[in-house]
Amino acid sequence: MKKFLCFTAACFFAVALTGAAANAQTTNCYQSYIDVNGYAEKEVAPDVFYMQIELNEQDSKGRKSLEDQQSSMVSALKAIGIDTEKQLTRLSLSSEYYNRRTNLSRALYQLKLSKSEDVAKVWSKMDALGISNVSFTKAEYSKIKELQNEIQQEAVRNARAQAQAMAEAIDQKIGKCFYIYCSHSGSPAVYGQARMTKGVMMNSAMDAVEEEAAIEFTNIKVTASVSTKFTLE
Repeated sequence: MKKFLCFTAACFFAVALTGAAANAQTTNCYQSYIDVNGYAEKEVAPDVFYMQIELNEQDSKGRKSLEDQQSSMVSALKAIGIDTEKQLTRLSLSSEYYNRRTNLSRALYQLKLSKSEDVAKVWSKMDALGISNVSFTKAEYSKIKELQNEIQQEAVRNARAQAQAMAEAIDQKIGKCFYIYCSHSGSPAVYGQARMTKGVMMNSAMDAVEEEAAIEFTNIKVTASVSTKFTLE
């Protein structure tokens, strides 16, 4: 039993020595290095805008049928230059039965726009048709992934510039970078907000929007923070 315990202890000791030697070897590879954080950010204007339009027989003025409302909606959208085949998508369609006689239907549509000024135009056109259930849902930037990569690279370059400046203060220069970690990057699921030029927030509760009214959208900000380590020479 004593021999077994001695053997086990010897094994643990050997493993500990091996781990310590490995750590020492890694440390010796970079005995002199500098640890610097880098940051970068950029704001871009959104270029994709989403709206939802709900058609409801019960809520429509004069109880227009769903088919009539849809036809009027499509015609109005085409009149302002929107390609309804590509930009308009029906999300859902449902029916409710009242007194076993009346069939009242509703349909929900998503509209994808590439021009910010079209948001106000759509609101105005739908209000003129008596379609009040119109809402702005979100604004996005179509090249958000490319922008994220660009900002991350800029953050690394900023870290390198800081490391070089700090090394020069002690009459040294930096060598290769042996560690990079991106600790934070702006999410692509950022949402822009629509604002009237008068400062009133646009939302689904608005009754109408004049066609000549301008809409401002908040920019989308993408950020990146990185941790880097450079050797000192």
